[in-house]
Amino acid sequence: MAAFQDQVSENFDQLTVAQQDLARRVLELGERVAFMTSRQLGEAVGQSDAAIIRFAKALGYDGFPDMRDAVRARLLDEVGSSGMRQSETNDISAFRRALVTSGTSMIEETERLNAHGKVSAVVDLLISARQIFVTGHGTTYPMAVYLAMHLRQSLDKAQVFNIEHGDLADRFRSVGPKDVFIGIGYPRYLPYTSDILKLAREAGASIVAITDRASSPLARIAQQTLYAARAGSASAWWSQLGTMFIADWLNALVLARDETTITHLRRSDEEWKRLGHWKSDSNNARELSLEQHRLRSLRNGAEKRPDSLNASAPRRPRK
Repeated sequence: MAAFQDQVSENFDQLTVAQQDLARRVLELGERVAFMTSRQLGEAVGQSDAAIIRFAKALGYDGFPDMRDAVRARLLDEVGSSGMRQSETNDISAFRRALVTSGTSMIEETERLNAHGKVSAVVDLLISARQIFVTGHGTTYPMAVYLAMHLRQSLDKAQVFNIEHGDLADRFRSVGPKDVFIGIGYPRYLPYTSDILKLAREAGASIVAITDRASSPLARIAQQTLYAARAGSASAWWSQLGTMFIADWLNALVLARDETTITHLRRSDEEWKRLGHWKSDSNNARELSLEQHRLRSLRNGAEKRPDSLNASAPRRPRK
């Protein structure tokens, strides 16, 4: 918190009277600021989230995420990741409400951070790519697997590209200009992900970063960057809801735009049948297949489709 306090002290005289009062109230909240969205902080101090963003910029930050990162960085240095976990409440109802509110705010903030045109451009890259590789290490590793699995299901050309496979040099031989690498990373930014993205870019691949701020080492390498809202919750010190929302957003647009996905889903259904999926005791013949799920969702959304799915980009023609 010390770095943030120094920033407040250096800029205090230039703040308006209202912002000076806001600065005092924010300082009183202490390290809790590291786990809040702009909306949550605004509610805590009786201000709008727009006022919080203006306050952060008045202190010299690029915006609220940048200000919050300053608080987090200091806290992470002082107590480590284990010490950044928030204390839990004994009130289970309050705990559940806080968790739901925090998650909802992160998803909404993630949507605000990413213009639809930017997300649409990334989807165009994915649909036209020869191969898609997703890399993420540490706590983002499960997110890399999640995104790669869904894109593989939809487009049949995605896979995880991480150091644990032990054959990076061999795998890089097949990387070229028609490929797309997606790197996922947050503080502390693990160098493995950045190194892989650098080598992929040198090989001519298009680079997409999913990260938390423009100053992230991943964002500096990428041609396209998507930003996930990050905040601590009462159950875990970092939540990945923002990342999962971006993954679902990308995959939903891919399914809506690329008509060839129905072929891939149909083939997956056939393989599941060969594996005996619908013959097992836990399933029955009435269970919808992947293809049926997709067709039903398209029918349900035909009359009233969200703007994010009603994209103007041309559909990929069938081959």
